[in-house]
Amino acid sequence: MDLDKLIDWATINGCKISSSIEFKQISQNNYGAILKSKSEKPKITLSENLIITSKQSLNLFDKETYNNSSNKNSLLKFYLCHERTKSGTFFDIYFKSLPSLSQIDSPYTWSSQDKAYLKGTNLGSSLNENLATLVEEWWEVLNKLPESIPKPTNHYINMKFYYEYKFYKDDDYFEMFKNEDVDNWTSFTSYLWASLILKSRSFPSYLLSETFEKNECMLLPIIDLLNHDSKAKVDWRVENDGFEFTSNDELLQGDEIFNNYGLKGNEELLLAYGFAIENNSNDSIALKIKLPQEKVKEIESLGIKLPNLDDYTNSIIEKETYRQVESKKDYSDGLLFFINANGVPENLIQTFQALVKNQWEDTESITLRMKLSGLNHLRTALESKKELVQLSIPQDTTHHKYIKWYNESQHKLYNSSIKQIKQMENKILSESKSNLITLKSVYKKDVKFQQSLLFLGFPDYETILESEFQDQCWLLWLIRVYNKKPDDEVLPHWIQSLFKHLRNTYDITTQDVLNYRSIYENLVPDLQLQVPEIYNIGDWTLSEFIISGKLLDLISFVRGKEQECILVEQIYKI
Repeated sequence: MDLDKLIDWATINGCKISSSIEFKQISQNNYGAILKSKSEKPKITLSENLIITSKQSLNLFDKETYNNSSNKNSLLKFYLCHERTKSGTFFDIYFKSLPSLSQIDSPYTWSSQDKAYLKGTNLGSSLNENLATLVEEWWEVLNKLPESIPKPTNHYINMKFYYEYKFYKDDDYFEMFKNEDVDNWTSFTSYLWASLILKSRSFPSYLLSETFEKNECMLLPIIDLLNHDSKAKVDWRVENDGFEFTSNDELLQGDEIFNNYGLKGNEELLLAYGFAIENNSNDSIALKIKLPQEKVKEIESLGIKLPNLDDYTNSIIEKETYRQVESKKDYSDGLLFFINANGVPENLIQTFQALVKNQWEDTESITLRMKLSGLNHLRTALESKKELVQLSIPQDTTHHKYIKWYNESQHKLYNSSIKQIKQMENKILSESKSNLITLKSVYKKDVKFQQSLLFLGFPDYETILESEFQDQCWLLWLIRVYNKKPDDEVLPHWIQSLFKHLRNTYDITTQDVLNYRSIYENLVPDLQLQVPEIYNIGDWTLSEFIISGKLLDLISFVRGKEQECILVEQIYKI
């Protein structure tokens, strides 16, 4: 980059830069500004003619295409691709100062070996999906280019890529992206470059004028040279149809002057800028849940506020400067939750709790069983994802250093989230002891049942666990409770009532018989001979065995890696 030439071009064309600011190269491929003196507050004012908005794309697309476009940023991207091929244009010096695709060094352009280290992280899960979205966006706008606009020599080869990209592997993308050809401006490679330029350097256009939509981007030459710090105190304002940046930080001579683009985690930094920050407090992990629309409505009926993009949009701009745009709820692609340093969002926990609701539970509130079962399902999901994150990464390249920092941050967030969920679970368990029945307590209190298990080779509770015989124990015990005498105060009456209801209302299927018959035949007939005082009292047919299994699913939840099954006493709507 010819920095002096860029500054001269800007100042000649109306950019005002405080005398206290000096632009310089901070490190390799990294330019910024320092405080040269404390003579005046660091301020940069851009005149309107230096600002690049989507309206510049009218130089490439007709007015009808522009006005009808729902994504004007995609038009702006094509404009950037087209304009950087030209020489001698007004923005030529600025475009030549922008980093190339290889200099940005986004994970999109990495080799398959480097991408493999991202497996299990947000990036590892979303890179190819994001690329596919960009390809579709590129293709839609490519087909809107006016025929009168001269196309590059490889234009039709570029179009061929659209029909082949679904078969592309990481190595194919790596080869394609490393052969960037600026003149081949309609290629997807060029479009990816423009996308990353906007992602890393753009500002919201509605700061300039309310005629722009909330998601529209603009580029601010010179101001975009400033590096980012999420703690920087800055002021952005429109000044005489131009744009003014002021640093409000307490700076010493020689200190770097930073802009503030909002809170950026390592995922965004890697994608848009090609670097990461060790121990980045703004990192997050994503959890996407794809659900049928009727299930989404059911969750919302419980009063759970589902997330939208605005919930996770960080900005330093005061809320009142936003132009009010009604958020549209579209969950067709799934519910996307983010977990960050603030912990697991309440609506994520509530969503998992709502998802485990069964037909015996209230549609208007979250029951005790739902709370505990939902927490365990969420914990299991996070533990599974955590196991996929790789921490053994060689530190032989800069890429690997950044990946290690990013992965370590993801791993820490998983650990803290799992810890938070365990604490919540333990609190509920402690407060609800009287409503919970564990197999261990059954074994301890129901001595007759305990003794009957001796005939199956279980002298103690630990042997049951070692043999993974817990589910069979539950099935037998639930039938025992069903057959209890009216004056038996030891065995729970509420379980007997629910069992009777299910026995009278559930229609046993052929599949049920196939699922339970072998287990039943291996257990019950022998027990009826060996311990008739329990297993010959009342009804012990295959039907009761099946109903016992169905009831167990309805009134219990499983806990932790050991999958301990616990019964929950609560109001069931039967």
